[in-house]
Amino acid sequence: MEELVLKLISECRMQQAAAMTTLENGMQIFAYSLPDQRMLVALGVGPEASLTANDLLGRRSARLREAGGWLPSMFNDGSLYLLRRLSAQEEEGGEALERQLDIALEMLN
Repeated sequence: MEELVLKLISECRMQQAAAMTTLENGMQIFAYSLPDQRMLVALGVGPEASLTANDLLGRRSARLREAGGWLPSMFNDGSLYLLRRLSAQEEEGGEALERQLDIALEMLN
């Protein structure tokens, strides 16, 4: 997962546009460049997923200390996403990014 996110970040910076991919399980991942040259990453599930907004909020609140950097969002179509502004350390990959991606995946599954 980390390699895929780093690839999206690289594409996003090169194209200066949002980059997106859909995984085999239907989960979507976005990378978006912010004006201050930082990156926003979003992982989410479509409206057909069994996950509800209450479930997602409950999972996040149960792990607020480690998951507090992930902000829940519901799009107009009912899809649910977790958004995170990456730290400089996370943008370079490694253990910090991998740990945060694992946390987001656990909350979405």
